[in-house]
Amino acid sequence: MVQRTAIFRRQAYLIAVAGGTASGKTTVCHNIINHLGDTNKRVVIISQDSFYRNLTAEDLALAKKGDYNFDHPDAFDDALFKQVLCDLKEGLPVKIPCYDFKTHARVVGKEEIIDNADVVLIEGILVFYDPEIRKLFDMRIFVDTDSDIRLARRAIGLLVQRIQEILRSPRSSSTNSLDSEGKQSDEENHIPSICGDYTPH
Repeated sequence: MVQRTAIFRRQAYLIAVAGGTASGKTTVCHNIINHLGDTNKRVVIISQDSFYRNLTAEDLALAKKGDYNFDHPDAFDDALFKQVLCDLKEGLPVKIPCYDFKTHARVVGKEEIIDNADVVLIEGILVFYDPEIRKLFDMRIFVDTDSDIRLARRAIGLLVQRIQEILRSPRSSSTNSLDSEGKQSDEENHIPSICGDYTPH
């Protein structure tokens, strides 16, 4: 009789951190990691910038002149980005591309391997843009311009406390969304504002 050994795969808890350029997204991510350091949880950061697509010859010519828009949704390889997030949620190991901003291409053989992470922080300016990608996140945080300092210094403790509580409790089917004040965020307000099509009511 053949005995089968079950392989336990840890499903990662995905936290998206969005905001404009230089809004403080990376600072917020590192603050979360520092505060979670005593929980024995493996926390890693993934940047959406790693998923820039290889440029065509035409795009590369624009990039060399500084005329290529790297902040446009089409600049990203959403198919690969989505696949990596899905694999993380399934507890599978993933390879994160290494993007060279000098050559505007991925560096083959320098991918980062992530395996058995408890919490994955995904930061980027357009991580909320694609609805199919957006729904994969277990928690969404939007770092508002001029408000990121308040989040990092005053509300980070409450944010980390909530993450710790979620990690200790059974996984919920609901998604947590926090704005820069640490409150439940109105998805219809902050997500369109990232896409640039939000009109105040």
